[in-house]
Amino acid sequence: METWFAEGAAVLVTGGRGFLGSHICLRLAALAPAGCEVISLDNGTRDAFTALGQPAPVNLRFVDGDLLEPEQWLGELGRPSVVVHCAALAGVSTYYRKPTEVLRVNGLGSARLFEALAALDPGLVVNLSTSEVYGPHAEGVAEGDLTPIGPISDPRWAYAASKIFAEHLLFAMAREHGLSVLSLRPFNVYGPGQVGEGAVRNFCERAAAGQALRVTGDGSPSRAWLYVDDFVDALFALVAVPSAWGRAYNVGAPDSRVSTLELAELINKLAGNEAGVEFEPHPGQDVVHRWPRIDALTTATGWRPRVGLEDGLRRTVGFWQQ
Repeated sequence: METWFAEGAAVLVTGGRGFLGSHICLRLAALAPAGCEVISLDNGTRDAFTALGQPAPVNLRFVDGDLLEPEQWLGELGRPSVVVHCAALAGVSTYYRKPTEVLRVNGLGSARLFEALAALDPGLVVNLSTSEVYGPHAEGVAEGDLTPIGPISDPRWAYAASKIFAEHLLFAMAREHGLSVLSLRPFNVYGPGQVGEGAVRNFCERAAAGQALRVTGDGSPSRAWLYVDDFVDALFALVAVPSAWGRAYNVGAPDSRVSTLELAELINKLAGNEAGVEFEPHPGQDVVHRWPRIDALTTATGWRPRVGLEDGLRRTVGFWQQ
């Protein structure tokens, strides 16, 4: 943990009340040396701690603030040793309802955060990007592949555009200001405490209530699903290897690849839900198949996902059934 809490400094997690941010905060707080703290910067839109039914650790400090208004929170951060930038507007329905806000928060908000961090000079800035940057055709994609996001006529791609902008900006600032940086591209992370949108979350919630699972389109598009603990393990593995810094990494579970319909049927089976599935139109353009190559991450750190799909879904279904 020397990199995380160098010389007793705090670690900053933006979006610390969100799904991924909360799991990262909990892991950090559990491992933090005595006298060190984890800071969550969040606007409170979502609260995974309430969803998890878990009180926040005493060494986790919450700072309320909006990325777009750094004057609200900059003075409360000190000089963090590591920053993990999770804060973002996400969710397919959100892209369609609020594309302008998605671009403002994820693009301009990230820009203001990075500019503020350049003055603070943290030891490492970790950016959470997205697998959406690979666009509608993302089968076996590697980090060096093109990132041809979809057409501007479809608001869905506002999210991908905002995320690839943030990646380019962070790496440009790293070159100009000498920052150490990493960017992670998560592929369909799921697990207990997921707030907001997401197929696994939506399916598990309905299955636990004995309702039919709503599958958009014909259910044939496929995804590779990554359990949240494995994602946090990958983050920690990368931070622990400074020679791996300075690039983007896919983080996913290529062997946990199933169609949306297969996913729904497996969740129904694990939940004992006999309500079945129902189909509804998919809004806009869908990604037909999406799964990553993770050679770069495995070579750099030795990390591979450990939680299989059925095991991870069983844990997640159990969480929702509680």
